[in-house]
Amino acid sequence: MTIGITGATGFLGASLAARIAAALPDGDRIVTFGSRHTANPLTVDLGLSCERLDVTDRDEAIRLTRGIDVLYHVAGAVDYSRRLRQRTWDVNVLGTRNILDAAIANRIARVICVSSICVMGVPAGDGACADETNDRYAPGMNPISFAGPEDALHAVEDSLRDDYRFLRRVRIPYFDSKIAAFELAGRYASDKGLDVVRVLPGTAVGAGDIGLALAGLVQRVYDSRLAFTLPGGTSFVSSVDVARGVHLAGERGRRGGVYIITGRREDNLRHRDFMRLVAGVVRDCYGRRCREDFTVVPARLAVACARVIESVSPGGSLQEGLVLSGCLVHRFQSIRAKEELGYEPLVPLRDSIRACIDFTLRVQKESHT
Repeated sequence: MTIGITGATGFLGASLAARIAAALPDGDRIVTFGSRHTANPLTVDLGLSCERLDVTDRDEAIRLTRGIDVLYHVAGAVDYSRRLRQRTWDVNVLGTRNILDAAIANRIARVICVSSICVMGVPAGDGACADETNDRYAPGMNPISFAGPEDALHAVEDSLRDDYRFLRRVRIPYFDSKIAAFELAGRYASDKGLDVVRVLPGTAVGAGDIGLALAGLVQRVYDSRLAFTLPGGTSFVSSVDVARGVHLAGERGRRGGVYIITGRREDNLRHRDFMRLVAGVVRDCYGRRCREDFTVVPARLAVACARVIESVSPGGSLQEGLVLSGCLVHRFQSIRAKEELGYEPLVPLRDSIRACIDFTLRVQKESHT
């Protein structure tokens, strides 16, 4: 059997490649694809060659995925800026469509689409912890521009006609692109008979984050370069557990199934509490003094300031969509994954934070030698 992984040089893709390679039966092989990066330190010693694949190129997606039996689609653009919202849409939505079309054209037996828990919106009720049944279109609970699945799929059709006017009302480009791709994959399963499994990981923490997504936040806490944070929170999980959960979904998930892969219930943390936890790891494990408390900026003030800053500096690092997402509280648990896949989060969050810091420090050291 030949297993393909898109986005295999990114954080989650590399973690997944390492997991699958460690459990690969004799005679099976892995084919990896990447676009932005040529390699990830997690996979350099695995002997995997990585082919460049632009998922927005349909012909290329079909050509390069020939001969694959199971395809894990992990590639995606994590971007919140209004300036790049069309690019984010094209990679996450039209790129997913191209991969699904390639699966049909090449008779790929199963496709596992790896997305994000942001698809499921915000749980209703303060302190509530939701699962895959959460109403992702509940009014006021998910700052997306779509009223329902058909609305999201209609936007997909518009973009295929090169009509992107719907993007004008988008507040968080990443969220809208992820939910549209989620609905699209579901439609391919229901209407075209494709064996698709959708996986929604929590916010992963661990080694391999070369894009410095969450690792950038962890490093700024380590260096005492952060004094403020946002009032939201999310469902944290070890990247090792994510890789194991995604792999289980590929092996045991039911056709059309949707699975949240996240950490323990207590790993649903406000951003300030997560940053305090990071500071504690820095103190206890590295003997380093750093800031251990952080001021929470009110949501309205933070979003208003980010809106002004982004309008003045569209290419800057602070975007309204990113700040707005940081003001939301995504609390989730892996009920269905536990029942149907046998998934359990195993790696303590503190250990994942330490693995993240160790990896970043090692990469920094190697880049200076």
